[in-house]
Amino acid sequence: MHDVTLATEFLHTVPPFNSLATNDLEKLSRRLEAAYYPQDQEIFRSGSSPGLAVIRKGAVRLVDPDHKFLDKRSEGELFGHGIYFHGELKEYIAEAEEDCLLWHLKPDDFTELREQHPLLEEYFSSHLATRLRAAAHVRDSVTQVRDLLKREPVRTDGNTSIVDAARLMSEHNVSSVLVMRDGVLGGIVTDKDLRQRVIAAGVDPLQPICEVMTGSPMTLEADSDIDAALLLMMRENYHHLPVIEDGRPVGLVTAGDILRAQSEHPLRLVRDIHKRQSVDELVRLSRRLPSLFERMVTLGRDVQQIGRMVTHITDAFTIRLIQLAEARLGTPPMHYAWVVFGSQAREEQTARTDQDNGLVLERKADEDEVEYFSHLSEFVCDGLDKLGYVYCPGNIMAMNPKWRVSLPKWKRHFDGWIDEPEPKSVMHSSIFFDMRCVHGRRGLVEELLKHATKRAKKNRIFRRFMAANVLAHRPPIGFFRRFVQEDDGSQSEGLNLKHRGIVPIIDLVRIRALEAGVSHPNTFRRLEEVTARGIVNKGDARSLRDALVLISRIRLAHQAEQMSMGQDPTNFVPPDELSPLMRRNLKAAFMLVVEAQNALAHRYQVH
Repeated sequence: MHDVTLATEFLHTVPPFNSLATNDLEKLSRRLEAAYYPQDQEIFRSGSSPGLAVIRKGAVRLVDPDHKFLDKRSEGELFGHGIYFHGELKEYIAEAEEDCLLWHLKPDDFTELREQHPLLEEYFSSHLATRLRAAAHVRDSVTQVRDLLKREPVRTDGNTSIVDAARLMSEHNVSSVLVMRDGVLGGIVTDKDLRQRVIAAGVDPLQPICEVMTGSPMTLEADSDIDAALLLMMRENYHHLPVIEDGRPVGLVTAGDILRAQSEHPLRLVRDIHKRQSVDELVRLSRRLPSLFERMVTLGRDVQQIGRMVTHITDAFTIRLIQLAEARLGTPPMHYAWVVFGSQAREEQTARTDQDNGLVLERKADEDEVEYFSHLSEFVCDGLDKLGYVYCPGNIMAMNPKWRVSLPKWKRHFDGWIDEPEPKSVMHSSIFFDMRCVHGRRGLVEELLKHATKRAKKNRIFRRFMAANVLAHRPPIGFFRRFVQEDDGSQSEGLNLKHRGIVPIIDLVRIRALEAGVSHPNTFRRLEEVTARGIVNKGDARSLRDALVLISRIRLAHQAEQMSMGQDPTNFVPPDELSPLMRRNLKAAFMLVVEAQNALAHRYQVH
């Protein structure tokens, strides 16, 4: 027997049961049967007891019929029938790693539980990728009206006198009050209504408020997006609108609320960037970036949308600096393209990073032209550094003459990397195949990428070298599926989510894109293209996408939290800071990456 109250409290901390209401948890607790197992005792074999077990104390190891280690589960984790290992359903034996106290849920009760709660059914879905997909899901990224609500609306009855309603508004320091009739919204009165309909009209303030209210007011649904709400208010000339959810008023928004929210919108910042006339003004504007990034993450915006928005801002700063440079130096002596590499090229930037850029000139420059583009590049790169986009440690910048050359010279660079692959050239390829024009003659970049992608598609040996480079960056999963932590350089350890989780996916997808002749730099777009061309099957592509989204979400949340505390954002996340469910999902994501890398190794015969 066990204490139902204690069991309920414990299950409140165990995913996915922590999503259930307390009364549902109490019902579940009454159905659990406690059992004790000493160290090394066999608990059950899959198929012999297909229920569910919750580990209350101790740890359990899962092994295959030949006693090969598969996984380890500890306090607060679950195990039961139908567990997938590396994407494959296997028979397994559960053994007590140490003395254990377990709570068992019988098969029929387990089935009934899943039928009654769709969220649990989704969680216990047998395939790892399905669970991961659920974990990677986020709500619509558009800011909704409910995000603006900060307090309950002030309400009054229709029979309340005008003067009492005015006092109520004054007490709560609000500019409007909702008028209720039999629990239903009947109208709204604003301070403007009091001025125009009462004071100016000489109406007796002891009259009921319903005499001067706006009856049956237009309302907004709580899940309306703020852009649509603002358009409605502008079109109908409303300054206050009640917000309704499930038929009842839950708040009230003003045009000012929406405009203030939009003042922090990335597009507003981009507009402001293009109005600035000096580097110093741009520097002051760039100080809004941290709070803007935090807001996007806090509002639950989609990973891809955050990447696009942050990149759009970086592009805007870059373009404005180029325009300021041209205004100072005069008209460029020839057509050129300012190109960016890495995460900015892929439109996958997060918190501010170092700069990676170059110039593609339409032809070889003479001495005066070299001097012009040297000054232009220095002005822009120096400006970006002042804005927080620090100089590239590897000196891959337009201010480096090596990366400020003509289109024919760029083609020769790629030809050399592809035809004679070696470690340094493979590294360059990984950087420069993620290329995008942000200013200037786009046709130069399109021609360059078409040339380079075509050659890479034909050269399997080159791609084999790239595959070997990908396998050098393995996810941080060691023996027994334990996390492998690294020193972050500040005497603390964590999981390097960028270099051990995100970069391996980006590199792997890049190779498959080159197989298909896809030159688009964005990782998500590349996955769509290689799937459409039959290079990668839909299931594998979806799993990689879900893994990338999940790992990126954890990284974004960690960086936003660091920035909110005034710390510099890093890529190292201590696993202890993650919930048990998030750790499990993160392990699942890493294992999917491992499987994809193993498949790539087999395809290119590299180890």
